[in-house]
Amino acid sequence: MLLITCPVTRTDELVADRRIRSVTSHPTHLAMAVECPACGSVHVYRTGRRWEEARRRVAESGTARAATAAATAASARAAHELTRA
Repeated sequence: MLLITCPVTRTDELVADRRIRSVTSHPTHLAMAVECPACGSVHVYRTGRRWEEARRRVAESGTARAATAAATAASARAAHELTRA
């Protein structure tokens, strides 16, 4: 039995092993296709240490980009205020 969260209904569902449609091994993660009892569609769940590390790096780079954009906007606002004074 597996406990999954359906991305459509956002509910936790207990799923029997027979609902697993495929398991694929990738270099960074495992991908498991599971038939959802809540909505009837097949969802892919990915897991693995390297998958989580890659997701963390992407999230951190997105945060760094957002911080850089915010700093640039603040500098532009300050420069604009100086030109108006």
